[in-house]
Amino acid sequence: MIIRNFEYLLALAKERHFARAAVACSVSQPTLSGGIKQLEEDMDVLIVKRGRTFEGFTAEGERVLAWAQQMMDDCLRLKQELRTFRESGMQGAFRIGVLPATTSLGLTLSVPFAEQAPTLDLSIRTASLPDLLHLLRAGELDIALTYTDETMGEELTTHLLYRERMFYFTAVQELPPRVSLEQIAVRPLCLLNSGIPVAMLEYLAHAPKVLYTDSPAVLAAHVRSGAWSTVLPQSLASTLTPSTNLRAIPLRKNAAAQANVGFVTTRLTPLPAPVHAFMELAHSSKVVVAIHEMLEAHKPYLMPMKARPAQ
Repeated sequence: MIIRNFEYLLALAKERHFARAAVACSVSQPTLSGGIKQLEEDMDVLIVKRGRTFEGFTAEGERVLAWAQQMMDDCLRLKQELRTFRESGMQGAFRIGVLPATTSLGLTLSVPFAEQAPTLDLSIRTASLPDLLHLLRAGELDIALTYTDETMGEELTTHLLYRERMFYFTAVQELPPRVSLEQIAVRPLCLLNSGIPVAMLEYLAHAPKVLYTDSPAVLAAHVRSGAWSTVLPQSLASTLTPSTNLRAIPLRKNAAAQANVGFVTTRLTPLPAPVHAFMELAHSSKVVVAIHEMLEAHKPYLMPMKARPAQ
């Protein structure tokens, strides 16, 4: 759920016409329509009433529209503040914290940021959400890339970047197109520590066997054996060893089956220039494309068994 799709939605609300909204965004109409459909898929709701012409927004769509406007206003304020700090220079240490679940996002952002800010000394630390929040409060991290659904406390602030879906990865073939958490919890599971939302762990802890690990390699090995299954965010599917038997099965609609991903920083006004620059980078066109690709890492596992190419 990248912010560009929110821009498409706001343009449609203003123009009340798909073609005019596309022109306003300097994109083709299929691109704009595809972005709004991606929002609907991410939110799992119908946002736009469709007929032969634009017919308005659904009740859920009006709520999404309000959030979209708020996020765009936040981005505008961020850009205005960045102008103030543009000439201040960026030097010294810049410390990034990530969850095991957001390591792919950390790498997607840190590589171009290192090129953009060569005078900064970058470091990336992986830890659980409680540890990341403790390090932020203690001044030992500058920014954390985490799930933002949890309560952070008044001294911290969150900045939503996208919504991520969870998938059940398994070699078991006789399963429906979507599964519930209760269906998942009947098989042995290998789970990545801090790799899925806390709310989901309460369901999965009832599995007959649960093996927790900090290592993606250990996770991949157990899942590859066929005796273990796992639940991962869609962006971490690339950590699994490719296999013609492995399937990615969407979870049935459940609040625990999705997670908001974004930045957490200390509530300082103004924020340090490197933090602003890092957050701005996440919305650049190059990184937006990279994030889209990262969020599609699970798609090869959605293919029917017989249609998959040999590995």
